[in-house]
Amino acid sequence: MIHAGIGPTHLQNVLAECNLPSISENTLRKKEKELKTFRERLILSLSISCRTAQEEEKAQSTNNNVEASFDGSWQKRGSGWNYNSNTESGKVLSFELRSKACKTCEYHQSRKETVPDHDCHLNWHGSSKAMEADMAVTMAHRLKDDGCEIKVVHADNDASTTARLQVEFDNISKKDDQNHVKKGISTSLHNISKSYRELQKDETRQYILRCFMYAIKGGETEDDIKCNLERIVPHVFGSHEKCEDVDWCTYNTNPENFKYKSLPNGKPLTSDGLKEELNSLVRKMISRSESITDLGSTQANESFNQLVSVKAPKARHYGGSCSLQNRLSAAVLQKNEGYGYLSKVNEAASLSPGELTMSIASARDKKKEKRKIKKQSKEFKITRIQKKRKRNINSRKDLVKEGKTYENQLELSIQEDPDQGVDIPPPLKIDKTESYVFFDLETTGLGRKSDITQIAALTNGKKFQRYVIPRVEINIEASKVTGITYSHSTNTMYVRGQKVEPVTLQKALLDFISFIKEFNNPILIGHNICNFDIPIISEKLKECKLFTSFSTIVKGFIDTLKVAKKYVSNSDIPNFKQETLVKHFLGETYLAHNAIEDVKSLHSLYEMKLAHHIKSDDLYAFVYHKCLDSYSDILKSKAVSRLICVRLAKEGISLKHLKLAASRDSNGIKFVFEDHKVPQKSVKAFSEYLKDEE
Repeated sequence: MIHAGIGPTHLQNVLAECNLPSISENTLRKKEKELKTFRERLILSLSISCRTAQEEEKAQSTNNNVEASFDGSWQKRGSGWNYNSNTESGKVLSFELRSKACKTCEYHQSRKETVPDHDCHLNWHGSSKAMEADMAVTMAHRLKDDGCEIKVVHADNDASTTARLQVEFDNISKKDDQNHVKKGISTSLHNISKSYRELQKDETRQYILRCFMYAIKGGETEDDIKCNLERIVPHVFGSHEKCEDVDWCTYNTNPENFKYKSLPNGKPLTSDGLKEELNSLVRKMISRSESITDLGSTQANESFNQLVSVKAPKARHYGGSCSLQNRLSAAVLQKNEGYGYLSKVNEAASLSPGELTMSIASARDKKKEKRKIKKQSKEFKITRIQKKRKRNINSRKDLVKEGKTYENQLELSIQEDPDQGVDIPPPLKIDKTESYVFFDLETTGLGRKSDITQIAALTNGKKFQRYVIPRVEINIEASKVTGITYSHSTNTMYVRGQKVEPVTLQKALLDFISFIKEFNNPILIGHNICNFDIPIISEKLKECKLFTSFSTIVKGFIDTLKVAKKYVSNSDIPNFKQETLVKHFLGETYLAHNAIEDVKSLHSLYEMKLAHHIKSDDLYAFVYHKCLDSYSDILKSKAVSRLICVRLAKEGISLKHLKLAASRDSNGIKFVFEDHKVPQKSVKAFSEYLKDEE
């Protein structure tokens, strides 16, 4: 249980799943207390392991100047804590445990009973935050008594550990942890970026962070580091007089063609306010130049803390019993001895080491060693950096597309500015999950302001048809073509002399919405619907306040007129009217300009001639016209071509979406264009237009 990092509840769940008799928690706890011999052997094995690690460290150190890194972690804040001291070899030299809880004491005290003699685990009465420094001092004294005195401590700056150690030991010194130093600089740059747009790109911040770390690691003395740090701000702002003696700036090798690889457009930063902020950060680091001259590392400690969290998960409280001590001891042994520690402990307790246990441990140790070697290779590190960059880019793209989705008091912020909650539409793609709804309208005239007189649709063998009461007179020419007449005085409609029952526009549209709702990701398909049917039905949906409902159901539309013009040679046919195409390819004639007959013939034409030509590029967002209208002003300014605006509108991207993208990230428009495969050459034009508009 300890090795696997599980407790009684976990074990009971496993047994229940395997349909095996369960073991009560009380029985397990009782047996755990009875295994004193095992615990004694565990502690003995642990002591031997730590002493061996100490001897190894002394042998590797120069003049017995042992360096060790200190770090700690709460199992649960206020209830338990484990602390470890790791060397550069990655082994634990010593460890301590502090606990503010004892379950036995708490049990009897809650019952107002006298607490019996027992192995009490409560050994700390101060605050949880003070545990780390106290344990560091205790371990340092123990190591000194064992003949392995610590001369140099690697630690972060989060606790009073170093101050306490230097009070107790006159000759002990400290090295700052390089990871914490780097994280501190990174946090400072991130905070500065909130006020300066030039610093909002991850690549820019990472570049400046690298400059800081080059300056710190590249200096052998305190003066070297100060000199290196003073070069950073002039360098990123285009002044290279101080860069002559450094190899990380290539300006002096080719001044005329020099470009910054990670700064915007390869040019230096320009903001005076940002310059002052960065100078302030440089001064702060210069003031710490003594402590950062020779940086240490607590990376091995973080690895060990992770190992402890596996054996003693923070979701469980083990600090009030011997369980936490046992789990911590097991983690130390696994860190020092590998997975084979379990067999050694069993053997020391006069138990069988276990043939399978040894075999599995050996295999896992080999796998761990291979993984360690792989992680140290240059190729792995490069790949890791590339993956991290890719993750960062993807995170930024997600933020651009979705906006902020989780933040303190975000809901209140969205109420003040609803646009924050607007998503930028993803690329429109046909993924074979769609239902194709063949669709047609008949109207009172040929203009986009005409009223609808008939709606028809066909898909998956199901038909839909409604005749609609027009609110205006039917144009004589339209009536001749469609055969539809309507008398407002008698409220009667005839189609080629046959009386039909019309419904109101609201009723017809609601019925149509109910019809297409039955199908998965419906795509409307019609002939010349981009220029006629879609604008008309969109306008009527808006009048009836149904546009949003309809547009969220429909994935998009495909205009077979545009498809035919793209894939059918105009030398083969006189025109691209639907009747002409049907007659040419199907050898049929039909009752044209009757919506239901139109969709039937279009379905046949599509299946026989056009279906295999259809691609995602032929799909238009239902809000295409609305999006295209949003670009009217920028098109008038001739800042961008109409073709680019059409491509964006096809994807359902309006100018409002581009404004949101630009406000969410400095590269927001670029990310949107990349996702939708729009040429990048227009990014600058849109960015400048939006900037001027502000």
